[in-house]
Amino acid sequence: MRLLIALAAASLAAVSCGASTPSGTPSASETPSSSTATATPPEPISATPVETPPATVYVFNSFGDEQGRPDQRPADLVVSEFSSLSKLTWQNWGPETAVGSGKLSGSWCLPECLDKPYDATVTLSSIKMAQGQAYFSKYDIQVDLPVAQQEGADLNGTLATP
Repeated sequence: MRLLIALAAASLAAVSCGASTPSGTPSASETPSSSTATATPPEPISATPVETPPATVYVFNSFGDEQGRPDQRPADLVVSEFSSLSKLTWQNWGPETAVGSGKLSGSWCLPECLDKPYDATVTLSSIKMAQGQAYFSKYDIQVDLPVAQQEGADLNGTLATP
């Protein structure tokens, strides 16, 4: 008798808590609720990580130092073995490009440009990592040159990195 009473009480408790009846059909008192529903967690979003430009970017500069050194916003910059810039002022420095204006001279324009270097704008770009630091690795120089100087001018190329 006690077993019968215990089963009846358990059955009533199950019906009042919103459980299914023994036949597997929902009871009349059952109401859908967000707290009793079991939701399947969403699939994790698989996205390609976006590379964030580094906060600090350098240019490897050998002006006044044959071994070269990491530099930022240099006033003088050797861009190649044939060209260098002086009296640079930088309008922008990083994180993806650097743009500066100054005076261009090089072995390709001697002797004319030794005393009168050309007004030029340089853009540094293409970040590369070297020795744990970010460096600009490309340069492009915009300059108005005499026709005789244009062919030999070293106006774009790859910058040295450590």
